[in-house]
Amino acid sequence: MCQAGGNYAGRSFRGRDFSGLDLSRSSFQNCDLTGANFTNTNLTGAELSGANLRTATFLRANLCHARLKQADCSFADFSHAQIRYANLAETNCSHTKFISADLGGSAFRDAILHQANFIDAWLRGANFLTASLSEAVLIGADLKGAKLEGANLARSKFTDANLERANLSDANLESAHLRGATLKNAYLKSANLTNADLQDARLSEANLRKAYLYRTNLSFSMLAGADFKEARLCCANLTGAALQGAYLKGADLRDAILDRANLRRAKLCGAMLNRSSLIETILENADLCYVDFKRANLQNAKLEGAGLENANLYKANLSGADLSRSSLIAAKLCAADLSDAMLRGADLSQANLTGANLSRATIRGATLIGTILNHANLMDAVFTRSNLSDSSFQEANLTNARLNRAYLSGVSFEDAIMTNVRLSGATVLRAYFNNAILHEAQLNRTYLSYSDFDSAMLNNANLIASTLVRVNWNRTIVQKTRFGGNQGLISAQREQLQQQGADFSLSPLPDEMPSSMQLLESFQSDLNDRLMDLDDATERVRDAIEMLSESCETLTRQARFDCITQVQSQIELMNAECDRAKENGDRYLTQIQNLRGANLDSDVIELLDGIHAQIFRLNQLQRSAFERVRLNNFGESDRSIDLEEQIDDIDLDVDSIEDIEEEN
Repeated sequence: MCQAGGNYAGRSFRGRDFSGLDLSRSSFQNCDLTGANFTNTNLTGAELSGANLRTATFLRANLCHARLKQADCSFADFSHAQIRYANLAETNCSHTKFISADLGGSAFRDAILHQANFIDAWLRGANFLTASLSEAVLIGADLKGAKLEGANLARSKFTDANLERANLSDANLESAHLRGATLKNAYLKSANLTNADLQDARLSEANLRKAYLYRTNLSFSMLAGADFKEARLCCANLTGAALQGAYLKGADLRDAILDRANLRRAKLCGAMLNRSSLIETILENADLCYVDFKRANLQNAKLEGAGLENANLYKANLSGADLSRSSLIAAKLCAADLSDAMLRGADLSQANLTGANLSRATIRGATLIGTILNHANLMDAVFTRSNLSDSSFQEANLTNARLNRAYLSGVSFEDAIMTNVRLSGATVLRAYFNNAILHEAQLNRTYLSYSDFDSAMLNNANLIASTLVRVNWNRTIVQKTRFGGNQGLISAQREQLQQQGADFSLSPLPDEMPSSMQLLESFQSDLNDRLMDLDDATERVRDAIEMLSESCETLTRQARFDCITQVQSQIELMNAECDRAKENGDRYLTQIQNLRGANLDSDVIELLDGIHAQIFRLNQLQRSAFERVRLNNFGESDRSIDLEEQIDDIDLDVDSIEDIEEEN
């Protein structure tokens, strides 16, 4: 009869009934215990290493601190057993049952647990390092703090399991079922979760850096504060997921579904979201700088206060999106759909919106300094009280657009369609309307001094009470256009306009011209305003230099010395241009203070054009600085070249280029 502390090593006990016995500290090393019955047996501290335990029964047995290393436990039943701090390293536990067993702190290192059953088992602190648990069932199991590094968990079932603070780094969880599981603060760095099901799972503060989540189902999961840096989430389903404050810097989310997900305050700097779906997604105050959103669907997304500096939104769908107070500085929005979008107080300075659709968009109180809007659809868009200085609207469609009280100095509207556009009360100093169509345009009370309407069409337009100092009306069509109370309109121009069909019925007599002193003060005021624009442009470049300097420090820490040389050269170039702008600004100020004489008009035009050319250069440098930082940190987005995008992104402002070449 076997008893506690006995040594039975190497013997055969096939089919023997040991139920209810006290066999604590006994040795059954290398024994054949196939089919043996250990129900309710006390095996505390027993030695079972190398034993054959196939089909054995250990129901409610006590194996705490037992040693089963390299034992064959396949098809055995350990249900409801106490196996705390036992050593099961390198065991074969294929098809073994551990239902409701207490395995806290036990070691399964390198064990084979194929199709093992751990339903409702207690596995806190257990060690499964590099173990194979393929197709294992761990439904409802408690693995809090368990060690599963490098374990094979492919197709395993963790439904409603507790994996809080578990270490799953480098683990294979391909096609695993983790629906409703708890993985708070879990460590999943470089884990493979391809095709895994994590719907409704709780992963707040989990570490998923460089994890593989291709086609993973994370819908409605809790991911607040989770770390997905450089994780691969291509084609993943994150519908309705809670990702508030999550860290996704450099993550690959191409073709992912994030509809109605919550990414408020999330950090996605440099992430790839090409072709991803973000319908009605919450991205308020999120860090989205340098993100690649090419062809992404952000319809009705909430992006209020988001940082989208230098983001690539080529052909993205942002219709109905709320981008109020967002920063889109130097963003690429070529051919993007922003119809019905809300952009109140947004900053789109240096952004490229060539061919974009902004029909019915609300852009009140926004900043669009140096923004490119060539060929854009701006029908019924609202730009009230926005700053659009030095922007370009060449060949854009501004039918029914509202630019009331906007600041438009140095803007180009060449070849634009501006039917029924509203510019009442706007400041449009030295703007270009060459060949533009302004049928029924509302330009009353507009400040248009030194603007150029060469070959423009203004049929039935309203210019009553507009300031028209030194405006160029050469070849302008003004049939039935209403004038009256226009400061700066000289008699010769009035006669010319009347001959071209203009309507002066509200002002039958020529308006009284301001005195030379009044004109001089007006010119000086206009030029000083433009000098302020130049100072602002210089300050923005100084900020960009600081950004590049920080990037240079990062490159130094990374020992990327080839990139450092390029950045330093760019910083030197930008500093030189800022110094040149300062010198030119001082020179311009002296010239403004000394304006006099018969060449006053030509001097003012030369100054306005010189300031505009200087601002243009600075704007280009700011845009290139953002591009350099993106390349340094993230390289080519999408790792491929989109030729169609490159063609759309090309903007040839020939007049501006000629101005720069002439100055140089």
